[in-house]
Amino acid sequence: MTTGLVTVPDERLASLRKGLEEDIRPLGDRYSDDRLPLDLLPEIVATLRGHGYPIQDPPDEIGFALASEELARVFPSLEGCLMISYACARYIAAAAPPDLRDRAAPGLLRGEKIGCLASTEPDHGSNNAAVETRAVPDGDEYIVNGRKRWISNGDISDYAIVLCRVVADTGQEEIRPVIIERERSPYRTRDLPKLGLTAFVTSEMVFEDCRVPRENCIGPAGALKNLRLVFKTLQWARCRIAVVSLGIARAALEASVAYARQRRQFGRAIGEFQLIQDKIYTMAAEIDASRLLIHRALASIEENRRADREASMAKAYATEMAVRVASEAIQIHGANGLSPDYPLERHFRDARSLTIAEGTTEIHKLVVARSILGLSAFQ
Repeated sequence: MTTGLVTVPDERLASLRKGLEEDIRPLGDRYSDDRLPLDLLPEIVATLRGHGYPIQDPPDEIGFALASEELARVFPSLEGCLMISYACARYIAAAAPPDLRDRAAPGLLRGEKIGCLASTEPDHGSNNAAVETRAVPDGDEYIVNGRKRWISNGDISDYAIVLCRVVADTGQEEIRPVIIERERSPYRTRDLPKLGLTAFVTSEMVFEDCRVPRENCIGPAGALKNLRLVFKTLQWARCRIAVVSLGIARAALEASVAYARQRRQFGRAIGEFQLIQDKIYTMAAEIDASRLLIHRALASIEENRRADREASMAKAYATEMAVRVASEAIQIHGANGLSPDYPLERHFRDARSLTIAEGTTEIHKLVVARSILGLSAFQ
């Protein structure tokens, strides 16, 4: 497949697509509006790996994104869950102390453990500088207290990268990531129901006198480096949320093409009507434009270049694009598009959920405009 930036062998994607259609789509249809049983996850991950989905050591960011797009097309909630867990594994592999890294990363990559990234709080969304969750030193540990909200994978997480206001021994406070292992440092969670992507759980997380080993919070010498790593991980996650949107939009377009070919009105397939053809063109063009924006951002991240503008543009455009495409798909299907007997209303709900996740569209527009104008809307 030619993406504009790289070429990925069509036969590899075709093989993956066939395997996903046979083994994963039935799960997506079964669990789209329900929780996926966690005991199935390791087996599912093994199945994905067998079909060529690069769970571990992906060939490149864009190749990984193409594979993820295929998975999101048939089961977006599963792609979202694995994507966030993989982001957690990436951070732990790069920043955790060796014993925690060796203990955590393999299980996360096999689907035996689940990871999450916890920054959003009840009173603070995209303003990471205002986090109130605090980590206070106490001997060889930090005591963490605070609350996080709308955290993807939170309720099912075994490991959490938690953005905290860390108090140093001197009394100085810094915003730093703290790696919290649930089995050793228990925290409470509860599921927060939402409009779409029901199998991709979002949660509230409560830390009450949660004792975490000091080495799980990188010290002052590495704090800035690892905070940058967290922000890079967040940029990557925003791109991957955009990839999930891309998969949903493709599913909506493919369903619309099939329907427009077989549905007949006034003695003709509705796909012959000019207004339907205009909708199909617009949907296809927006999907391709989104893919190019996403791949540009991922190429910057892979090359270790600052990519906040590119990631925000890709995330904002692709998620809003998926809402537009899913809405047009409903229109093409008419009343059938509103029925749960067809997948379109589910695609719309799933797409609409992603305009909020990993930063709202409005926040990402401000990030992009700030990079262009050199003027900040943030105080």
